[in-house]
Amino acid sequence: MQVTIEMDKARAGGAGRPHTEDQAVARLLEQLLDEAMRLDASHLHCDPGEEHAELAFRTGGLLHPYRQLSTEQARLLVERVTQEADMGAPGQSPTQGGLPWRGQALEVSLLPVLHGHRMVLRRPPMQSGHRGLEALGIGSALAQEVRTALADSGLILVASPANNGRGATLHMLASIAASRTRPLLAIAPNPVPPSAGVTVIDSRCAAVADSIIAAIVQDIDVLMIDSIEDRAVAAAAMAAAQAGRLVIAGIEAPSAVAAIQQMRNWRIDAFQLASTMSMVLAQRLVQRLCGTCREPVQASGSVSALLGFDPGAIVYAPAGCGACSGTGFSGQTAVFEGIRGDATIRRLVNDGGDAAILARHAFIQMPNLGSAARTLARTGVTTPEEAVRISRG
Repeated sequence: MQVTIEMDKARAGGAGRPHTEDQAVARLLEQLLDEAMRLDASHLHCDPGEEHAELAFRTGGLLHPYRQLSTEQARLLVERVTQEADMGAPGQSPTQGGLPWRGQALEVSLLPVLHGHRMVLRRPPMQSGHRGLEALGIGSALAQEVRTALADSGLILVASPANNGRGATLHMLASIAASRTRPLLAIAPNPVPPSAGVTVIDSRCAAVADSIIAAIVQDIDVLMIDSIEDRAVAAAAMAAAQAGRLVIAGIEAPSAVAAIQQMRNWRIDAFQLASTMSMVLAQRLVQRLCGTCREPVQASGSVSALLGFDPGAIVYAPAGCGACSGTGFSGQTAVFEGIRGDATIRRLVNDGGDAAILARHAFIQMPNLGSAARTLARTGVTTPEEAVRISRG
């Protein structure tokens, strides 16, 4: 490949070798990041082996092999990234950092392995609020409830398992809530460059709970917390919400009801939770069918039964074409559910209502994750198999 040839020439360059080799590895990194943008990849993997390193991109939720590098090229690439990310020389412990690139901060993760350092670069989630909540996959009725919650104070939880797009939703909500007259403090690892009205704290370098309490004293109106991971952070978030702040916080949980249960597991006072909880969103990612080549097919009897479709219902299947590189899919989209903290939900939370009771009231009029996924399968956005996966939890 062209990059390999250039780097081989650089190594043969005699006295000019160091500078020329630096230029070659810089071009390699730039080309890889450009390719990640072109493919809309969320991650770039560099996995070193005994004889060569494998490069791969994660697109549409799946990891696709891309090309190979020599072990020396991989070593130079890792060194270049760590240098530009101010991470110091690669060591013998897992490390994380942020790589500035075209106004973004790419998340860098290094893991020492047998033949070098395994490196993963992650592109940050989209942050522009101009795309709208509906563009994320939130239905119009739920989006209106979210906007109402964002205009007030209280606690908004965004729940999902790991790697299900929670960060994109948090940044979207924060961008809508923040303004010059309503300052926002974002607490996150590998934070993106701040915009107007936004103050950023790197959660790897500061105690998150202490930063939340300090934000109250600093007269911050809106707090975005990347992840509530323990009782101390949960309690601090509750304190900020009780003090009249809007707190938008991520939490690792498979559903909206499970997020409420997790707060209970941290022994958060039931009355405090009930009185401050404004909205709980939950989301999961599904593969999005390629709109160019998707094919209508008749759903099997078992799939129809699992999804509650009529026998012989028409659904869509992947085919593969040039537009989707033969995969049949075009990225991912999110399915959402939401629980609004209305008077009944607050009473149920305060009284210790169980998951079934909470869900029964919350989803009388709003779709839960399963029904939202079934709608996407009916309309050809995703496959029935993906809808079954979400429906099963």
